[in-house]
Amino acid sequence: MIRLLTFVLITAALVFCTVWFANNPGNMTIVWLGYRFDGSIGMVALGLLALTAVLVLVWRGWTIIANSPGWLGRLLGSRRRKKGQQALTMGLLELASGDVRQALKHTRAVDRYLEDDTLTRLLTAQAAELDGNNEAAKRQFEAMLEKPDSAFFGLRGLLQLALKSDDREAALEYAERAHRLRPRNPSVIVTLFDLLLTSKRWDRALGLLVDAQKASVFGEKELTHRRALLITAKAEDAIASGENAEAIKLLRKALNAEPDFTGAAVLLAGLYRDLKQDSKACDVVIQSWRTVPSAALGSIFRETLTGDALAQVKSVEKLVANNPDHVESQIVLAEAALEADLWGMARSNLEKAMATKAEARHYRLMADLALREHQDGAKARELLIKASHANPDPDWRCGACGTETDRWVVSCPSCHSFGSVEWRAPLRIHQDETVPPKPDAEKPASKEPAAIKQEGTVIEHDKDADASDDVTNHPKAASQPAV
Repeated sequence: MIRLLTFVLITAALVFCTVWFANNPGNMTIVWLGYRFDGSIGMVALGLLALTAVLVLVWRGWTIIANSPGWLGRLLGSRRRKKGQQALTMGLLELASGDVRQALKHTRAVDRYLEDDTLTRLLTAQAAELDGNNEAAKRQFEAMLEKPDSAFFGLRGLLQLALKSDDREAALEYAERAHRLRPRNPSVIVTLFDLLLTSKRWDRALGLLVDAQKASVFGEKELTHRRALLITAKAEDAIASGENAEAIKLLRKALNAEPDFTGAAVLLAGLYRDLKQDSKACDVVIQSWRTVPSAALGSIFRETLTGDALAQVKSVEKLVANNPDHVESQIVLAEAALEADLWGMARSNLEKAMATKAEARHYRLMADLALREHQDGAKARELLIKASHANPDPDWRCGACGTETDRWVVSCPSCHSFGSVEWRAPLRIHQDETVPPKPDAEKPASKEPAAIKQEGTVIEHDKDADASDDVTNHPKAASQPAV
């Protein structure tokens, strides 16, 4: 609309000028350098207009000629960039397919067509790493450190090479430098956190959790648990160095951060017991029993009790009143009743525990009850035989490598996984050679819901283990773990 209006206005102005000159004719005489020119005013105006048009055309032509090298350079540069991007794409595809030779060939094309050597170095380093030439890859990554824009990617590459060669110190240095460049990069935070755990730099790991929270790397519950684990790790070091007061302070802090943290509760109650502060140990056990009953806590509680067996039963009854339906409450009360010769109480609590899931420790306690109540050796032997075939007892076990430990620890002593030791039953696998495989139609219904039979192999698994993996509880009663 604006262009149309402009055209109409210009046309109207030209028509007006033409009409005006036609209605007002006149003559103009120009004498210049011995030459004389006579003409009408209209002709002079038309000549000036033509001269202006010629000058404009000459100026535009000169501008085009003057700028032609830049335009030509941009045209050629666009073609070079297109070829370089195509070579880069093909190089990445060849790397993904594992063809190192073709990837290096495309790398040389990228270097020829693209001015920025960052992509060339990155592609060359990835190809060298894939080819197993870690030294060449390292040189390329180190060269990337010279430019601020590519320094982070160079550090990431050096970090991966250090981890691959198991050089933890160098990997920690690269991770720290990469974290300083990009404090909220999730992958760098997770890698740096794991490296700090390996080097037992608990305070630095606690500080890193602040950046992890800002970057939303972990959920709120996971952050709380990791923070409690780190504080408990510091307490373990304090206990090892004999700083019991500092250890108690740290364990209290860990329990304040995560009240249902069984590991910290077991360590704190055991420390109070070792320091002969039995009342404080009992308070810790009672407080934790409300949320996460544990056989380790029950063992500590019974060790701190004084008086005769009946008085100890009453104390245990007060403890289990906080969580009476839990299987560990039933077991610890059955043990106390068995020591006090209260056969009926012991039997009823063991039957309640076995109704949930019969374990080897339940049968051993029942065998002890049969022997002590009726001196029935045959019945006791029968129960012990059942114990050997029952679900195995849970114990402190690493969820990463399966290593069994005699007590709860922050890091697995075998694989050094952080926070992986939990109270769990092992996966039980044995060969059932007495029963040949049958067709599905002939197989009888299984009477062992905790076992899965597949072609003669029996795999027994705790059906409640998954529900209790997130807490380190349910220690076994018959053979209590050391604290």
